Amino acid sequence: MKLWRLLATVFAVGVSGAPFHLRPSQDSLRLPTLLDVSEPIRVKTPEHEESAASRAKRDADETLSKVKKVDIPGMLRRDAAILVDEFLPGVQFRTDILLLSLAFVTGSALWFCIFVRHIYENDRKEDLSRWGEEGGKDDAAFAVHTGCVENDLKPDFVIVFHHPQHPHKDGESPATFRELHRTLIADVSTWRVIAEHDPGGKELGGVCVRSAPSFDAPKVGTKAHGKLLRGFEEDGWVALEGEVGYVSILDEAPSSRGPTSTQEQPALELVGANASEAFARTKMLMKAIQDWEEAKSPLQHLRRLSHSDGESSGGRLDMKPPSKNEVRQIFLQDLYTQLPLLGFDAAIFSSIDDDELYVCISLENQEALDAYLLRNNTRLQVRKDIVSRLGISQPPDEIASSPPLLRYDPRIVQNLHKAEVLPEDEARQLYRTHHGRDEHGCIASGKERFRLLYKELCSQLDLDAAVAEGLIVDWYPSHSYLWLSKLTRTWASFGRLHDFSFVQPVPMIHDYFGARVAFIFAWNGLYCKALFALTVLSIIVEVCAYILKQHFDAETVHKRIVLSFSIVTIIWSRMTANLWDREHQYFVKAWEMDPFAVDQVIRPSFQGEKQPSPADLNILEKQYPPGQAAIRRFCTTLVTLISCGLVGICIVIWTNIFEGKMNLFASVCLAAMIFVFQILYDIMVPLLTNWENHKYQSTYYDSYLWKQFMFQSVNRYAAFFYLAIKQRYTAVGCPERGCLRLLQEQLVSTFLILTLTGIAQVIAASLLVRVKIMCEDCWLRRSRQEDSENEKGEISKRSFVELQSKFAEGRMQAQIQHMLQLVLSLGFVLLFGAVAPIIVPFCLAVFTVQLRGTAFLMLNYTKRAVPRHQFGIGQWRSIISFLMQASVIFSGFLIAVYGDTFAGAPLLAKVAGVFLYILGMRAIWALVDKVCPPNCRDLETLQARRDRVLHVIMQQAEGFTGAKKPGARSPRAGQRSPGAGQEPPHGVVAHLAEEVKHRSWEKVPHCENAAYLKR
Repeated sequence: MKLWRLLATVFAVGVSGAPFHLRPSQDSLRLPTLLDVSEPIRVKTPEHEESAASRAKRDADETLSKVKKVDIPGMLRRDAAILVDEFLPGVQFRTDILLLSLAFVTGSALWFCIFVRHIYENDRKEDLSRWGEEGGKDDAAFAVHTGCVENDLKPDFVIVFHHPQHPHKDGESPATFRELHRTLIADVSTWRVIAEHDPGGKELGGVCVRSAPSFDAPKVGTKAHGKLLRGFEEDGWVALEGEVGYVSILDEAPSSRGPTSTQEQPALELVGANASEAFARTKMLMKAIQDWEEAKSPLQHLRRLSHSDGESSGGRLDMKPPSKNEVRQIFLQDLYTQLPLLGFDAAIFSSIDDDELYVCISLENQEALDAYLLRNNTRLQVRKDIVSRLGISQPPDEIASSPPLLRYDPRIVQNLHKAEVLPEDEARQLYRTHHGRDEHGCIASGKERFRLLYKELCSQLDLDAAVAEGLIVDWYPSHSYLWLSKLTRTWASFGRLHDFSFVQPVPMIHDYFGARVAFIFAWNGLYCKALFALTVLSIIVEVCAYILKQHFDAETVHKRIVLSFSIVTIIWSRMTANLWDREHQYFVKAWEMDPFAVDQVIRPSFQGEKQPSPADLNILEKQYPPGQAAIRRFCTTLVTLISCGLVGICIVIWTNIFEGKMNLFASVCLAAMIFVFQILYDIMVPLLTNWENHKYQSTYYDSYLWKQFMFQSVNRYAAFFYLAIKQRYTAVGCPERGCLRLLQEQLVSTFLILTLTGIAQVIAASLLVRVKIMCEDCWLRRSRQEDSENEKGEISKRSFVELQSKFAEGRMQAQIQHMLQLVLSLGFVLLFGAVAPIIVPFCLAVFTVQLRGTAFLMLNYTKRAVPRHQFGIGQWRSIISFLMQASVIFSGFLIAVYGDTFAGAPLLAKVAGVFLYILGMRAIWALVDKVCPPNCRDLETLQARRDRVLHVIMQQAEGFTGAKKPGARSPRAGQRSPGAGQEPPHGVVAHLAEEVKHRSWEKVPHCENAAYLKR
C-alpha cells in the first residue's frame, strides 16, 4: 500500500500547489510492497493550504514590485541610443524640429482630407445641368459669329487638293514613281517578260518570266482569260501555273496572245491575291512612270538592248513623263469615283481664291452606315429611356446609372419591337442619337463616322504620305457647329477662368474628340484641382518663411522647410495619383474600353514584307523581323542618350561660366539653352520614331513620348540636379548663402521664365492663325482690285469647311507636346517643390493656362483632332510614377545632405538615413491608400446596373420566348410570367407532362421502360 500512499501524497501536493521535496530517510530506502498497509495515508490539511496561498501571494507581490521598478521609457531610450550609435553615428535628433514638422504634416493631411471630402468634384456627369440648359447656339448663329457663310454642308472628312487650273510652283515638274508608291496601298506588282525558261536550266514548271523590281507580295498571279492565275517567285523568277495569255495594261479589253515566245516580250500586269481595282488609272500611270524611270536607268537600258531592238528602247527614252499636275488630276478623279462605290457621299467646291479644291466626304447613307457598323462590330450606347421601358428601376440622376453600350444589330431592334418594348422598328428608338448633323438624330456620332471613313480610306491610301509627296494639300476631320457651340459655352469660354473647381464635361469631350483627348483633359483638370489644394499650403509656408527670416538665418529656415514640405508633397502626390486612378477606372468602364484592343490599326507608312497574317494564314499582311525592329529601337535610344550627354556637357559649361555669379542673367541663359535644345530635339524625334518603322499607331505614340520625356527631362532638370549634388564638391563650392539657397533662386527664376514662355506660346498660337487668315484676305483683296474694276476688292465669305484648313494642326505631336509641358512642370513640383514651395503656384498657372487655353484653341483655331482609342493616359502614368519614386529618393538625399540632423555625420549614417526615409515614405503611402483608396466605389454599381439592362434587353430580344395565345396579354417588360397565356415554341416537348401535372407519380416509368426513349 505504500505505492498508493505515495501517489496520493503527490496528488495532494499538486492540488495545493506547495513544493514537493523528497528527503532521503530510512523508510524511503526500504522498498515497500504493494500490499503494505501498515502506514496511514497523510491528507493535506487547511494549514498546508494557507501556507501555499501565502507563499503564492508573496511571490506575486515580489514580481509586481520588480515590474514597478523597471524603467520602460529609459530602456527604450537606451536601446534606441544603441541603434543610433550603431547605424546612425553622428546624427543629432532635435525634438523641436521633429514636433514642428509633425504638426505641419498633420495639419496638411487634415486639409487634404477636407478638400477631397467637401471641395473636390469629379468630371463624370454626362448631362449639362451644371452649366444650365443643354442646348446652345444654333448653327446659323455660330456661323455668323465666326464670319463664315451659312450652308448645309456638314462633312465628316475633308481632303484638300490642288486646283488644276491654278499655276502651282511644282505643277509642271515630273512625277516620280516613289510619290505614287508611297501613297497607294495595294498589292500591285509590275513584271516584264524576259524569257520563256530559266537560262540557268532551273525548271520551275509552267511559264517562267523574269521579274523587274517589284514593290509588294512575293506570291503573285496574272489576269488572263478573265480569271486570276496564281504563281510564285524564286530567285527573281516568277513561275506561272498553267498556260497563260499576256495582257497589256493599256488595253481596256484584254485579249489572249497565245503562249510565250522569246521573240515577243509584251508587258504583264501581275496582281496579288488581295489586290483591289480601286484607283486603276492612277496605278496605270504609276506603271508608266516606272517604265520611264527604268528606261532612263543605264543598267536597265543595257538589259533592254540585249533583248530588243534599239528603236523601241530609244522610243522609251524619248517618252515624256507625266507632270505632277496631271497625276493630281487623275488621282482626284479616281478618288472621287471610288468614294460612292464605298458608300460615301462626296461633294466638291473651290476655295475663294481658286487655288484649292475641297472634297467633302460624309457617311450619310443608312444602308452603308449599317454595313460598316456591323462589319466593325461597333458598340453604341443605349438610350436612357430604354431603362424605364424595360421595367427596370434605376436612379436616373446618379452617374452609376449610365446606360450600357450594346453591339449594333438590327435584329435586336426588330425583336424588341415585336416584344412591344420599342414603339417602332427603328434603331433610333434603342440607341442614343446624336444631332450634330441630322435634326432627327444619327445613331453614330461624328467621331464614329469619321473612324469608319478613316479606316476604310487608310486601307487603300496613305494620306500623310500623299501630303508629304505633294499629291494633296491637307486632310482633316470636320468640326461640327452644334458641338462647338456647346463645348465653347461649357468648357472653353474665357468666363471659366475664375472657376477654380475645374469641372469639365469629360463625357462630352470623349464623344467629340475621342478617348485620348478626353483622358488628357481629364488628367489636366484633376491635377488643377489638386494643385489648388497644394498651392494653399505652399503660400502658407512661404509666408511663414518670410516671417521667420526676420528673426533667424535664411539658410536655417530653408533647411527646416525641406523636411516638412517634402513629406507634404509626397503625401499629396500619392493622394492625387489615387484620385486619378479612380477617374481612370470609372471612365474606362463607362466607355467600355479594352486594354488589349487599343488602336491596333496598321500604320499606312509601315514597311515590311508580305507574309501570312497571324490572325488568318490565308491572307497576306506586312511583317517586319522583330530582331531588326529591336536593333532599330536600340539605335534610336542610343542617339537619344548621346543627345542627353551633350546636354549634360553644356550644363557643365554653363556652371563653369557662371561660377560664383548665378544671377538672373544666368537663369535667362539657362532658359534659352533649354528652349534651343527643345526645338532641336523636336525636329529630331519624328525622324527617329519614323525610322523605327512601327506597325501600330499605339506603339508609335508610346515610343515618341518616351523619347521626348527622356531627353526633355534631362534638358529641364539636369542643371538643378547639378547644383544640388555636384556644386558643393566643385573647386568654387557653395556661395556664402549656401547651395540650397542658390538652388532655390535658380529654380524660381528659371521656372518663372519657362512658365511665362509657355503661356506666351499658347497665346501666340491663336494669334498666328488670325494673322495667317488676315494676310491671305489682304492678298486676295489686292489681287481682286488688280484683276477687276472693283475698287473695294470685296471677297466672298469662306465656308466653315474652308476656314478649318487655315487652322493649326491638332495631331499626335501637338497632343504629346501639350502633355509633356504639363508633366515636366509637375516634375518640378515633385522633385524640387520642397526646396522652393513658391513654384507650386507657378505650376498651377501652367496647368490652368494649358487647360483653358488649349481648350479654346482646339475649338476655335485648331483642326479637329483625329479620334484615337487610348487606355487612360497610357505611358504617361508610368512616367508620373517614376517621378514620384524619384521625388522620394531625392527628398531623402536633400535631408541627409543639407539637414541639421545629419550635419557632420559620416557617409554610412547618411545612407542609412536615406534608406529609413524611403521606408517611412512607403509606410505613409500605404496609410494614404487606406484613407484615400485608388479604387472607384461606383464601379460595382455601374457594372451591376449595366449588366441588368443588357440582360433584360437580350431576354426580350432573344426571339424564342414562346408564342402567344390569341387574346393573351404580353408580360411586362423585364419580367417573366410563366403560363400567362403563352405556348412553347414549335418542336419543344415535355414528355409525361400530363402525369406530372396531375401528380400521377405511379405512371412515371423506369428509364429502361420509358416509351419516349425507345426508337
